[in-house]
Amino acid sequence: MSHLIELKDIYKIYHMGEETVHALDGINLTVDQGEFVAIVGSSGSGKSTAMNIIGCLDVPTSGTYHLGGIDVSTMEDDQQAEIRNRMLGFVFQSFHLVHSLNVLDNVELPLLYRKCSEKERRELATSVLERVGLSHRMKHYPSQLSGGQCQRVAIARALVGAPRILLADEPTGNLDSKMGGEIMDLLCSLNREGTTIVMVTHDEHLAKQTGRIVRFFDGRRVQ
Repeated sequence: MSHLIELKDIYKIYHMGEETVHALDGINLTVDQGEFVAIVGSSGSGKSTAMNIIGCLDVPTSGTYHLGGIDVSTMEDDQQAEIRNRMLGFVFQSFHLVHSLNVLDNVELPLLYRKCSEKERRELATSVLERVGLSHRMKHYPSQLSGGQCQRVAIARALVGAPRILLADEPTGNLDSKMGGEIMDLLCSLNREGTTIVMVTHDEHLAKQTGRIVRFFDGRRVQ
C-alpha cells in the first residue's frame, strides 16, 4: 500500500548572489492515512519549506513527491492548483480570513472554485461550522470574533471541501495558551475522526500531543 505523502530525497536549493542555500538537504518523509504528524524545528530549519512542498505551493529542486500515489513534484502550476483544491486543506498562523465576508461566506470560499451550487455550498459550510462549534456565529464578521474563533473559522474553511490532508502551519502561533489549547484539542478531535494532519510547530508541548514528531535541523531531517 502506498503512503498518502511520500517525500523522497528532496532538495530545495536557492541561489542568492554568490551564496547557495540548501533550504532542504535530502529530506525523506512518509505520512500514512489517519496520522497526526508534527514537523518541529527552529527558524531556518527547513520545516516551512517542506510544508510548502507538501502543500503543492512550491516544487523541489530535485527529488520526488508523491501525494496520494501521484507524482506532483514536476506538475505545472495549474495542475498543482487542482490537486491542492481537491486533496489539501490549509490552516495558517494568521488565519487569512476575508474581513469583508461573514463567517459563512469565508468558509464557502473554497467551494466556489469547484463550481458548487449555492445550496450545496451553504449546506456544506453550515455542517462544518457545526463541527467546529461555531454554528451560532455564522453571520458574524472576523472583526467580531476572538482569535480562537477566527482560527476555528479557518479550520472549518480548510475542512469544507473534505480534503484528505489538513496542513497546519503554526496554527496556535497567534493565540494565547488557553485559546491555543482549544485549537489543539479541536485538531486532535478531528484526527480521531480520521483526518490526516501534518502540523508545523516550534512548540514542544503541542508536538507531544500528536502521534509522531519529525525534527528538522539546517534543512535535514534529524529524527
